[in-house]
Amino acid sequence: MENNKKPILIFFDDCQRTKDAKNLEYNYPERYIFNEKNKIFVFLNHAKEWDLLQKNYLIFNIGKKLFNFCKKGNFYIDFVGDDQINISNFFLGWSLMDYSFDKFKQKKKNDKKPKLIYSNNSEISKQTKSIFFVRDLINTPANILGPQEFYDNAKIFLGKNFQSQKLSGNKLKREFPLIDFVGAGSDISKQPVFGQFRLKKKNNKKTIFIIGKGVTFDTGGLNLKLGAGMSLMKKDMGGAANTVGLGKIISQSQCNFNLTLLLGLVENSVSATSMRPSDIIKSREGYYVEIGNTDAEGRLVLADLITYASEFKPDLIIDLATLTGASRVALGLDVPSFFTNNELIAEKLKISSNIVGDPLWRLPLWESYNTQLYSNHADFTNIGNSGFGGAITAALFLKKFVKDIPWIHVDMMAWSKSNYYSKYEGGDAMGIRALVHFLITNYN
Repeated sequence: MENNKKPILIFFDDCQRTKDAKNLEYNYPERYIFNEKNKIFVFLNHAKEWDLLQKNYLIFNIGKKLFNFCKKGNFYIDFVGDDQINISNFFLGWSLMDYSFDKFKQKKKNDKKPKLIYSNNSEISKQTKSIFFVRDLINTPANILGPQEFYDNAKIFLGKNFQSQKLSGNKLKREFPLIDFVGAGSDISKQPVFGQFRLKKKNNKKTIFIIGKGVTFDTGGLNLKLGAGMSLMKKDMGGAANTVGLGKIISQSQCNFNLTLLLGLVENSVSATSMRPSDIIKSREGYYVEIGNTDAEGRLVLADLITYASEFKPDLIIDLATLTGASRVALGLDVPSFFTNNELIAEKLKISSNIVGDPLWRLPLWESYNTQLYSNHADFTNIGNSGFGGAITAALFLKKFVKDIPWIHVDMMAWSKSNYYSKYEGGDAMGIRALVHFLITNYN
């Protein structure tokens, strides 16, 4: 069997090179992956001084790159020139390249694929299946996946380990008025839904709520998006999709805390019943919110969910959302921003992000920007009035509903574009591997 497997050797410094590697003639960095002498050589000299997070993320991407480079056959990792690297990132990156979203294609690919041999196959398989589910949800168009369909898919995927509850109609309007208000312009077949999934495994330890923004399509409402800005808005339920994926992975781990997932599932559409700029609506918390912009709808959905979660006085609330373009402008597509009201949590989450190689980057809850949410006629508006610091003002809006409970807010893209390492373009999981590590490490 050993003779049928081809070794992969990864070097971070010229001094690490084996005799076979030293004899290679290469023009670095234009060509740094070689298939020579029945071995795969990978030279990452340019990254030898990178920090741990970026090295682990690079290894994750190299796994993707090599899946296509190797094409077919059996492979195994023989050498990695940095013992701080979490090599599971390589295995996961490789595994994720086996994904395709072709259910709406008549011709489906049936290519032979390379196989990577590794020992922690079960753990990688669990993560891969959850991430594939997250991708499938985000990639499915809104004419097929509305709020009800999202809830149904989540219920099936989470399975018998979770107890589910759904609210819609008049009961939703009474209990979650902001969620209902956002979805007021949608067709009856796309009526808003509150979804709750409680992990059945109970104990007397800590309680965690994870909340997902699930706008299955976002037109922007009466503040209508332009065509280019609207074209990807089937992904505006990416926070809810990632919440479901995160919950599934946790349920398959050694979880010793009480876990509840909350999903706010709506479509932000344009009709005679849509919310209007200058409308004022009373939230579940009791605050009166003026609608400064109907395209700042996600934070309204999250606000009622955060209020509900806070009523249980949990040990931690996490919300996941494709909330602002401002976060993407600041950090690009790969790096979700996060905000927290707890310094110790910030440090621990950063450590988990570094170890797992799943990027999350802290932005400040800059309290002075609260003045941008001032309203003449209500307690506050749903959007900042300056055009600057949009990710921060969105987080400050949410913080008003959190009170004094430890809280993490993650603002993500939930979408990958084709790049040097992978040709995949579509919905994606972001930050959830770091959050799993953080929760299992600190709340068990």
